[in-house]
Amino acid sequence: MTEEKRTVKLKNKLGMHARAAAAMVKIAQQFEAKIHLEHNGQRVDGDSILDILTLACPYGGELTIMARGQDAPAAVEALVQLVEDKFGES
Repeated sequence: MTEEKRTVKLKNKLGMHARAAAAMVKIAQQFEAKIHLEHNGQRVDGDSILDILTLACPYGGELTIMARGQDAPAAVEALVQLVEDKFGES
């Protein structure tokens, strides 16, 4: 089973808010891999908006994206790209 893990910094001014969490879940659900997110030692399910919001990851905060499954590398890359693109926010 393939595992992938990357840590990124949130670059959008609002950090991990509801719209950003919803965008992450939307992408995570496109993959078969099991996805988890971690911030400050707290690890949550990447398929749950509420779980992601409990991370309270602020602007500049480090978020670790982990995936396990056949398409794990693609899943992590897609989520990293979402963060790098500031969740589509200007």
